[in-house]
Amino acid sequence: MPLIDLHIHSTASDGSLSPYEILALAQDSGVRAISLTDHDTIDGIHDILDDLHAFALDFITGVEISCEPPKGFDGLGSVHLLGYGFSLYDRQLNQALTTAKIARRQRNPKIIRQLQHLGLDITMAELEDRFKTRQIGRPHIAEMMVEKGMVSSFSDAFDTFLGNGCPAYVEKYKMPCDQAIQTILDAGGVPVLAHPGLLSFKASKDLERFVDTLVGYGLQGIEVFYTDHDARKTAYFKTLARKKKLLVTGGSDFHGSFNQGVSLGRGKDNIRVPYTCFKSLTDRVTAMRNLHNRLDILENNLGYRFVDRSLLQTALCHRSFLNENQTVCDSDNERLEFLGDAVLGLCVGHILMQQSPTKKEGELSRLRSTLVSEPSLADMARIIDLGRFIRLGKGEAGSGGGDKNSILSDTFEAVVAAIFLDAGFDVTCDLIQHLFEETVDRLLAKDCTVDYKSRIQEYAQEVFSQAPVYTVTREFGPDHDKTFEICLELAHIQTRGFGKSKKAAEQDAAGKALNLLKKK
Repeated sequence: MPLIDLHIHSTASDGSLSPYEILALAQDSGVRAISLTDHDTIDGIHDILDDLHAFALDFITGVEISCEPPKGFDGLGSVHLLGYGFSLYDRQLNQALTTAKIARRQRNPKIIRQLQHLGLDITMAELEDRFKTRQIGRPHIAEMMVEKGMVSSFSDAFDTFLGNGCPAYVEKYKMPCDQAIQTILDAGGVPVLAHPGLLSFKASKDLERFVDTLVGYGLQGIEVFYTDHDARKTAYFKTLARKKKLLVTGGSDFHGSFNQGVSLGRGKDNIRVPYTCFKSLTDRVTAMRNLHNRLDILENNLGYRFVDRSLLQTALCHRSFLNENQTVCDSDNERLEFLGDAVLGLCVGHILMQQSPTKKEGELSRLRSTLVSEPSLADMARIIDLGRFIRLGKGEAGSGGGDKNSILSDTFEAVVAAIFLDAGFDVTCDLIQHLFEETVDRLLAKDCTVDYKSRIQEYAQEVFSQAPVYTVTREFGPDHDKTFEICLELAHIQTRGFGKSKKAAEQDAAGKALNLLKKK
């Protein structure tokens, strides 16, 4: 039976392995599907987005959020909710997670001060230097205490100093359960109650009443399979999930070396989460997005309310969806994409003319090309969280089409055209100016739009009547973090450029060549 693991932590929060190492370990361990569920952060997922295609793994976005129990369940302490399948670019979710991350950063120095008051020689500086992770947590502190001989073991650090009720314990920030569930739902995700077996209730009816309360908020599932659930608890939670019509999920709560004895995909060799759980979860995500097509969220992100929303719906209809749903969409978005390209070019050109009165035609053209390029428009689409609203065919959706640069940029142009048809040029141009304001300012301030390859190409043809030749001379570094060295040869000059991609290395080599030519 294929294994899955929907509860994993990386160095982005309190695990010992990097997100990339998690992918490699999952594949080597024969795990077929995973979710990275770091505490209050999705930074680790962003780190591996470009690497996922290299692994024979199914993946779904995830996060674990620490929550305040609902009223009437105050004695529970901290409730953990897992979110799955949400959009990484949802503004409300990212804002909530940023608040939680800031609170975590403020908590750690307080824990260190408590330990110092107890006479222990430990500092934040040495923790940061030792672990070099973006988010220090109690597991890192416990590991450091073991290394310095302050405690006999990792668990001893928690039992004696760091655990709830111990002298160095500091209360953590917790989001209200109803807010966390609604935030996950609004981000297009599925909220699931994590490890319910770790919660203490006087009677099973109290647990059922608690679950009913969360279901009232919008809870969609229960983590039935879990490392610290014995067979009796697992059977009970499976029955409870069926009774409440909730999804069954599961995972190991893997933390690497910070949770000795727990292996990815297998827990303490006591869990086997069936692949059907992953399939049911992804099906629920799709069904909920289709049922609750929250175009009002997209309109909020755009800063524009459509008079004729059918224009927006057409702009979001990819040809792959139309091919499979002839009765749902009247047409795909390709005609709107054509119009949007022209409208966007005119609006951006107008903005640049206003903000760069001294630049010449060639410079303005290069600036505009940078701003309306596929990568730039795809990034703009991510800023407004466009991808989750694009209607795609099953194959395109299954291959991550909602985050492909080509689809995002084309759909962004189609949405621009829809606004133009709905409101006219002036409103559209004002909207584009607002959306592109930070990008344009950053571009002009840093002058990072210089396309050195295009410039040296033009110069080479004009002066030497030949094109520069680029050759890859070296590749070094691990497969997931390669650096490329590229040699540029043109007439009497030769330069070497370096970059994390071949294109970046070519740009570096071209820039150095231009500098040499200027000196001559």
